[in-house]
Amino acid sequence: MRSRQRPVGKPLSEKELEILRWARAGKTVWEISVIRAISQATVKFHLSNIYCKLEVTNRAQAVGEALNRGLLN
Repeated sequence: MRSRQRPVGKPLSEKELEILRWARAGKTVWEISVIRAISQATVKFHLSNIYCKLEVTNRAQAVGEALNRGLLN
């Protein structure tokens, strides 16, 4: 059986990984922006980059794909 893990074309940055961890915890864009002391637009920008890098279209898929790739503990 083949592993579902695929190589990552471009690795996620530390900031993107942190945003993804907060998304996994169920935090909203606003909550993440407050926690990180950044604008909501910046959080959305990071999420968009995460989706592109993981080739997904939403948060749930991003978290699932990151778990499959071993990017989140």
